[in-house]
Order: sequence, then structure tokens, then C-alpha cells
Amino acid sequence: MQLNLFSVPVFIGNINSKKLKFTNQKTQSSFASDVKTSIETGEKNLKEESAQYLVDSIVKLLEEKFKSPFRITLTSIWQNIYKKNDFQEKHIHIGSHFSFIIYDKIDTPKTLFFNPAYYLIESFYKESDGFKQGDICDTNFMPPCREGQIIVFPSFLEHMVRKTSNAVTISGNINFKFI
Repeated sequence: MQLNLFSVPVFIGNINSKKLKFTNQKTQSSFASDVKTSIETGEKNLKEESAQYLVDSIVKLLEEKFKSPFRITLTSIWQNIYKKNDFQEKHIHIGSHFSFIIYDKIDTPKTLFFNPAYYLIESFYKESDGFKQGDICDTNFMPPCREGQIIVFPSFLEHMVRKTSNAVTISGNINFKFI
């Protein structure tokens, strides 16, 4: 018998990004990678009707796992605009329970998630000992998403965006509470 301990839930679903109407689409270079983003505009950057559509869409995804009544609060949302060979360095989203990425305009998503035990796994199972990536535990995961989809994941999950071009994503954070 095989058991998979300590799994990390990640949720993927469809979403109509055209229903997300922003109040401010001003972007500026940010992060170490200098990606154009509207992250500085914070949580008040989405019209009320759009925010409700987004929250309802995320709740529907999370209901697959959480059967007890819960409420989520959208704490921040922003757009990232990737020009030629732009990337996003490894990071997490501090101060929230879940985060999301909406693939608004993209050919092939380049988001790469890392196992929370990445560094421990890498230190135990070396190529020099004959191990290959994934022999014991996977250390990273590239989700099979496409344009018009959303991925929701725990905010502690380290991730990055590999070099990409001509892409737009919408990212944000939510807090979660059982009621």
C-alpha cells in the first residue's frame, strides 16, 4: 500500500477574466524581475460586481475540499504584464491563506511551484547517488493550466514564473475563515 502524506491542495478551474473590471490599470515595474504590475493598487482595484464574481468562483473551487461552511475575503488583486522574456523570481504570498493566478492572456503558462520540502529533498537525494528528479518525491510542479483558467493554492507554496513573453496574469490573495 502507498500513502501520500502531507499533500498540498491546489485547485484549478475555468474563469471568465473578461468579467473582471479593474478600477485602476496603472502598472509600474516592480519585484526584482522588473515585471510590469499593478500590485501597488491593492485590494480596492476591482469593481464590486467583479469582486463578487471572483469570490463566488473561488468559493465554488474550494467547496470541493472544505465541506464545513466558510467565508473568504479578497485581500488583494493585481495584474502582471509579461513582455519579451520576462520572469518572476521565487516567492510566497505572506499574510494570506490562499493565493490565485488567473491566466488572462497566455500561450503556455510558465508558473512553477516548489515542494514545501524542496531543499530537504534536494539535500537527501542527489544525482551523484543515482537519483533523478521525482524518483522519491517531486520537487516541483508546473500546472496544466490554459488561458481562461484560475489556479488557487495555499499562500505558503513557493512559486515562480519562468521566462515568458506577451502574457497577462491576474494574481491575488484571499483569507479564509470557517463560520
